[in-house]
Amino acid sequence: ADHGLDLAEKDFTVNTVAGAMKSFFSELPEPLVPYSMQVELVEAHTPPTPSSYLSFRSAPSAPPPIVSSGLFPYLRVSHNHRINLMTSENLSICFWPTLMRPDFSTMDALTATRTYQTIIELFIQQCPFFF
Repeated sequence: ADHGLDLAEKDFTVNTVAGAMKSFFSELPEPLVPYSMQVELVEAHTPPTPSSYLSFRSAPSAPPPIVSSGLFPYLRVSHNHRINLMTSENLSICFWPTLMRPDFSTMDALTATRTYQTIIELFIQQCPFFF
C-alpha cells in the first residue's frame, strides 16, 4: 500500500524482495493467471515464431487479471540481465509456479511445466505487446 517505500533504504536483499513477492502470489485465492485461462493458454501455445505471437495473443477469451495488476512491467528487470543475470527465462523459471499454480496431481500438468514456464517468459519478453 505504501507506494513511497524505498527498498534500498530498508536494506532488503533482492532475494528477500523476490521471496516476499512469491509468497504474496502463492497466498492469493486464485493464481494471477487464473485456472480458467490456463487451459486456453496451453492450447494456444505453439513454438515461438513471429506469427505465433498473434495467435497466442488472440487465444484467451478475456484478459487475465494480470493485465490490470501491472505486474509484468515490474518483471522487466530482464532488461538489465547483463548486470543482474535475471533474463526473462530466469525470471519465468522463478515465478511461473506461483503465477500459474497448476495442479500437479495430473499427468497433463506435469508434462506441461515447460509450456507454463514459456507462457510466463513470453509475457515478460513481450510485455508491451500483451499488456
